Amino acid sequence: MKYFIDFLAELKKGNISPVYLLYGPESYLRDQAIELLKKYVLPPGGEQINYDVLDGSTMSGLEIVTIATSTSFLAGRRLVLVRSPQIFETKAEKNEQDIKHILGYLASPYAGTCLVFETAQNVDKRKKIYKEIARVGRTIEFTLLKPADLTKWLAKRAREEGCNIGREAVGELLARCGRDMYTLYHEMEKLVSYTGPGKTISLETVRQMVAARLEDSIFEVVDAIGGKNYVRALSGIRNLLMHKQQPQQIIGMVARQFRLILQVQGLAQKGMSREQIIAALKLHPFVYTKIYAQRKNFPAGQLVKALNHLTELDYALKTGRADFYPAIETFILKICI
Repeated sequence: MKYFIDFLAELKKGNISPVYLLYGPESYLRDQAIELLKKYVLPPGGEQINYDVLDGSTMSGLEIVTIATSTSFLAGRRLVLVRSPQIFETKAEKNEQDIKHILGYLASPYAGTCLVFETAQNVDKRKKIYKEIARVGRTIEFTLLKPADLTKWLAKRAREEGCNIGREAVGELLARCGRDMYTLYHEMEKLVSYTGPGKTISLETVRQMVAARLEDSIFEVVDAIGGKNYVRALSGIRNLLMHKQQPQQIIGMVARQFRLILQVQGLAQKGMSREQIIAALKLHPFVYTKIYAQRKNFPAGQLVKALNHLTELDYALKTGRADFYPAIETFILKICI
């Protein structure tokens, strides 16, 4: 979050660069940055006339430069936003002429314009155009926030709405939504409205109001199977079907989970450390922790048998020899006994 805080601090000081490149996967903060630029760059009432939004995937470099160098009808600076430009990608040779025009502009940016390039894609930092923007203006990579920063942000959002949110509730919200701030923002809106001012958003409320991601639902199903809880495991399968998950996808995810448990078991028995296993299997630490805990519920032989059954079930479904729910019910019953 530091990159965003630093960006805001510069704007408050009046340090507005002639050119910006805002890129990276964190779309919520990118959009917030654009709103801040509109606030600090545009004159009062200037959004309708002094603000242009261009499609960088279709407009040529010459067209962008022409608009950026146009004189404003109102006093004050203009803001020109170019969305999804192609000129920063590694394979941008076909845009060579466009890049040439933009480089010409960067040699002497128009004083009356703040030109902003914005994209969700990663950019090639080796390219001359990237280096020139970094020299003349600012390049800011909008990376996904770390869980600790998201925890603080969610607590702040709750306070702004007159609520509180417990640490366990925040952890569950992050587990269900991931790190996408737009998703978290909308889910918090829902939780705050449901809870009401002056109250605390609880772990139970998050579980009730926020749908779990497919991967988390699969974890719950496999946890239930490992705990020999036939009813809870089938309830998890019905919940997945209710949320329009396809049978083949469910089988594939359950099989993947069993396969990962078997792999973690084997690597742990060989004496590999947590970090080594995470690197070898390319697992997120959070996922590894769950799988490592689940390994205690399944002997290796049971995991192999389960994977064989799932392969047979997948084949039976593809050939039309079985209906999904009765077949998965039989599978879960066998493995839970």
